[in-house]
Amino acid sequence: MTTLTALRQAMTDFLAAAGIQAVTAWPTGRREARKEPVAVVQVKEVEAGAAGFQNYLGQVYDSGARRWTEKYGQRVTVKFVIALYSPERAGEEGCQRLLDQVAEALLRGGPGGFAVEKWSAGETAFDGASGMFRGKLQAVCRGTLVATTEETGEITGFAVKGDVVL
Repeated sequence: MTTLTALRQAMTDFLAAAGIQAVTAWPTGRREARKEPVAVVQVKEVEAGAAGFQNYLGQVYDSGARRWTEKYGQRVTVKFVIALYSPERAGEEGCQRLLDQVAEALLRGGPGGFAVEKWSAGETAFDGASGMFRGKLQAVCRGTLVATTEETGEITGFAVKGDVVL
């Protein structure tokens, strides 16, 4: 799984846990007519920067392996774009209701390991190309990308504050 895929999936899972129908992308084949509003999660921008002196975060004791491990990492900011689609029969009200649900979920937190720094919502309107009402919400989320290393110094993986594994 690529980093961007993992980030999209983390936001999608977060929204689903809040009771919101969410997908990481539209299916590539023929789309079935939707009966319920849906949020489509995209990653617009990822920015990483230093989190400590030469990205050193300190040592953590691994009680399972009974040894100390060093942690390195970077501060990471991800801008998610969440496109909101509502079938014509649900009207613009369905799209607005979905926007309200996503906004409420973001006010309570973000996907595992991320804090929501800010979010903004655009207008909702009918989109003739899709035949649905469409709105858009952007969420800027901040986390710490932590590298797990072996005693040899080999990096074995990344996680956002231990929650989203990349």
